[in-house]
Amino acid sequence: MHYIYLPTSWCREHKISNSSKVSIEQGGSGELRVVPNLKEKEPKRLKLNISEHDQDIIHKLAVACYINPLASFEINFDREMDYTKLLKQKRLINLESVELDKKQITCESTVSISNPDSLLKTMVKKIKNMITVMQIGYDAEVISRYEDEIDRSKMLIDKSIISSLAFQKSTDLKTIDLYYISLISKELERMVDHLIQLKPDQKEFLNSLHEPIAHLQKILENTKALNHKSAIQFIRICLKIRNYSRDISTYDHERIRLYLLNISEVLMDWAITNELEGI
Repeated sequence: MHYIYLPTSWCREHKISNSSKVSIEQGGSGELRVVPNLKEKEPKRLKLNISEHDQDIIHKLAVACYINPLASFEINFDREMDYTKLLKQKRLINLESVELDKKQITCESTVSISNPDSLLKTMVKKIKNMITVMQIGYDAEVISRYEDEIDRSKMLIDKSIISSLAFQKSTDLKTIDLYYISLISKELERMVDHLIQLKPDQKEFLNSLHEPIAHLQKILENTKALNHKSAIQFIRICLKIRNYSRDISTYDHERIRLYLLNISEVLMDWAITNELEGI
């Protein structure tokens, strides 16, 4: 990391103060230019013409277009497709402003989110509530709704992080924070995919998940205070979850436990990053 001093006269001319933001641009011959005020790129409009008809591939393409920072996108097909099958795709249902036709998928004015940390907190809170519903008055419809909302939160986190990295959106979060948020949200989404497979009579195991989820929620309230001691505490809580033998009947139990342990590793990495910055 290197620092440069900006000429006082230039700062006065452009009203640059300690709280101002500037952008650094690289010229064609390698020179660097300091430009007053951070320039944010304008979202673009994307138009694709494809001859693909595999539903899974089309689904992944549409989701990728959605989570990228686009003002709008349009996907055109060379022949009619059975869009009713696409509508059954879980993640596609959660995409706002996406319209499906027989030969086209379009999206205008996609939602923009600037706070992935808040989305992650909401995601954990929904998981906590979902576990409670599974324990008390098991309602499959409500649980399914929670899963949809958690999946949508994960997509919006991806969208927010990609926008921040690609378009230099102003945010209080550092790039490394965005990285850790992305890892945790991915593990949580995968964990929920196994959580919904549990039966109503698995109350003892569900009860064992309350402490790690509640502790994770507490950590995410102030990640700047995360250190190796709080990360170790979370690891110990996760290790208290019963280690099930790997057979078909307890497969989901073990996967949930492993995803929580993966999150504990991310938190430890994040904690050490925080402590390094404080040295």
